[in-house]
Amino acid sequence: MVEFTEDEAALYDRQIRLWGVDAQRALRSANVFVKRCGPLGAEICKNIVLSGVNSLTLYDPRVVGEEHSATNFLLRTQTGHTFAETAVPNLQILNPLVRVSSTTEDLSKDTIGQYSVVCITDGTHDEYSALNDLCREHGVSFLACNTWGMAGFMFQDAGANFKFIAEKSKVHKEQKGADQGATKRRKVDSTDKNDKQDEEEEEDGYEQREASFVTYRDAGEVTKLKFSSPSVLIAQGLLRGVTDIGQYCRETAEKINAKHVPDDLLQNLDGGIVPICAIVGGMASQEIIKIVSKKDPPIVNSFYYDGLSGAGIIENTRPSS
Repeated sequence: MVEFTEDEAALYDRQIRLWGVDAQRALRSANVFVKRCGPLGAEICKNIVLSGVNSLTLYDPRVVGEEHSATNFLLRTQTGHTFAETAVPNLQILNPLVRVSSTTEDLSKDTIGQYSVVCITDGTHDEYSALNDLCREHGVSFLACNTWGMAGFMFQDAGANFKFIAEKSKVHKEQKGADQGATKRRKVDSTDKNDKQDEEEEEDGYEQREASFVTYRDAGEVTKLKFSSPSVLIAQGLLRGVTDIGQYCRETAEKINAKHVPDDLLQNLDGGIVPICAIVGGMASQEIIKIVSKKDPPIVNSFYYDGLSGAGIIENTRPSS
């Protein structure tokens, strides 16, 4: 069991109060790998370092140019080095207690097993499929994220049988209260460990649940949209390399009886817009924390964001069959 040093206990005090000691212990043991630290990846890396994981490893061999500093706060110190090398010292400043490093080698079957979670940004359909397959084979959780101008996307796979704890439903709590009736709980002495543990288990209000994920490759295209979000159509088209995204969105919308994608959204699909990256990156970071801590229901399995309307939706994409 990981024990906190005095410095860690002081630094993570608010987080421990928020999600508990066990969750923070789990984070303290987690090793996260992030592939690509552009504007979206930078937001994820920043949040993960601040959460207090054991280590964060970056892979991004792209070379920093002057044009990158405007949209990426991790790349403002120097040019001519790789994204990963430049980002490491700027992330390390945020939390000296986390081991932040870069690597020049992409993930392989020989190295992936050392990580708890793998997160890849700004990739393609084929790239996500291959990496998710590798993660699933070695029992490593997987997240993929993209932003295209005002549209954003996130997919995650935490395994076929992911167990976590979540707050008990209101119905469960009311039933339990009715069963207890008017009986008043007795006070327990702090030295009576067994009684105290039973009391805490009654009061914590949490229960174990299970979520079932599919891999990115097995997840079928959305054929029926809960909220008809245009960002879903944009993400599915661009990830699959569609050349005429406008035509693809129009045809697909008609096929599944969804709303047409606004022209304003289609005309703003270039570049990493910082506020959109912050929102999608924040969602991805939150899911990494949930997966590692195994506390609170995770998103199953896709999140889409439409920056024009400000709407973020969750779609559970099941296998095509």
